[in-house]
Amino acid sequence: MGHRSPLAHAPRPKTRIRHGICVNSTVKAVSGPIVLATDGSVGADRVASGYLATTGHTGLCAHIYPTYVARPRARVVVTELRAVHWGLKRVLAARSGRPVEVRIDSIEALKYLHAWQRGGNRMPEGYSTNVRSQGRAPTLVQLQMVAEFTPHLTFVHEKAHVGNPLNEAADSLAKLGLRCVRGQVAGSEIPRLVPLWAAGALAEYRRAA
Repeated sequence: MGHRSPLAHAPRPKTRIRHGICVNSTVKAVSGPIVLATDGSVGADRVASGYLATTGHTGLCAHIYPTYVARPRARVVVTELRAVHWGLKRVLAARSGRPVEVRIDSIEALKYLHAWQRGGNRMPEGYSTNVRSQGRAPTLVQLQMVAEFTPHLTFVHEKAHVGNPLNEAADSLAKLGLRCVRGQVAGSEIPRLVPLWAAGALAEYRRAA
């Protein structure tokens, strides 16, 4: 969100590097069609996802990248798709049956989503589809099923960094998560910053509508 971002002047405390953080929040919704913006941010050994929806649902997840999940060069697209999963999971739970437009700036990730809608099951290179701990299905397998079997879902490309408030906020939230797990932003600040940032972006989106 450029110079409007409250993180532009966020402190860089000396704090411990975190293994992971996940924060979900809800702020005032915007009336009209449901739009969900998602984005991912990737570091050398850590990844982060951010999302913001006009329903007011927002959040970020960041963690050490599990190398068994996919090959390093597939890390970016896997992270982008995981952001879609986390955002859709909350929006669909709250607005079941309503049409949802998902905006994503990764063309490669978009190709997977469209293919899954058509019944495809190909995964990013090296992505393990083995059952995770406690019998949980892999995140992208869950997303594949959501894409194929949920009606009224639309996945569209949103060009990055052109000033769209939702996309800019999702991008910035993902980067905030990455900064947190690197130890550049205190984890105690994240629950405060996420809704603050989301509310500002939705207010801007409301004014532009």
